[in-house]
Amino acid sequence: MKILYAAAEISPFARMTYTADLLRFLPASLQDKGFEIRILLPKYGTINDRRNRLHEVIRLSGIEVEVGENKESMKIKVASIPNAKLQVYFLDNDTYFKRKGLFKKPDSEDYYEDNDERLAFYNKGVLETVIKLGWEPDIIHCHDWPAGLIPLLVKTKYKDEKIFKDTQIVYNLHHPINEGGSDSTRILELLGLPDDIDVNNLTHEGKVDLLRLGLSYSDHVVTGNYLKDEFDDLFKELMIKPEQIQGSPEDVSSKFAEYYRNLIKE
Repeated sequence: MKILYAAAEISPFARMTYTADLLRFLPASLQDKGFEIRILLPKYGTINDRRNRLHEVIRLSGIEVEVGENKESMKIKVASIPNAKLQVYFLDNDTYFKRKGLFKKPDSEDYYEDNDERLAFYNKGVLETVIKLGWEPDIIHCHDWPAGLIPLLVKTKYKDEKIFKDTQIVYNLHHPINEGGSDSTRILELLGLPDDIDVNNLTHEGKVDLLRLGLSYSDHVVTGNYLKDEFDDLFKELMIKPEQIQGSPEDVSSKFAEYYRNLIKE
């Protein structure tokens, strides 16, 4: 079974929250259980190529991602998680990721002004990379608000891509703080969605919320250890009954293995 992990953080390469620590362990443990795992992460400027032994995947060179009217090229680099056989793929683009912070400026904790472009690039870049790989995922497992556009993209812009024809999308909320809100619809306009998609239908009270979009367009929703009732009202509004997969790292690994197998049986 092929599982694609889309996340904006994974220890030891990039860490914003404790989600990064779970993703250091979970995919590697699942690979040990026989799952075929791929992880795609932005190649932030804080990730040192030499220290982390990154090298470019030549056969994946030449990928271009449209962000609004602009086209940005990217390199795909790969490195192994220390003490694990699992490889992480990095989307390397100087325009959006060669800087000292992840999504906030390190000197002020203010958000970068171009985060809408960066998130559009990352979410589309994940799917463009999978297409270039020719690797058909059974499940795309998206984590927290930074990957919230992937379910929307798979169901709209990429709906005719054969590689995603049988793919199920799991959206996993770990962190109780949602930083995926925006007062502007610009991020949706940057995605190049089909003409029959009304951007106004993707907003809530005139605002864009990546987490809400991720919940709305995914096939399955999972919550982790650190969530209590922070999103219960939203789940109720969207008529979502999430699966709770919680416990120690070892427990979570076993539960996800069973969960994935049950999804593919359905």
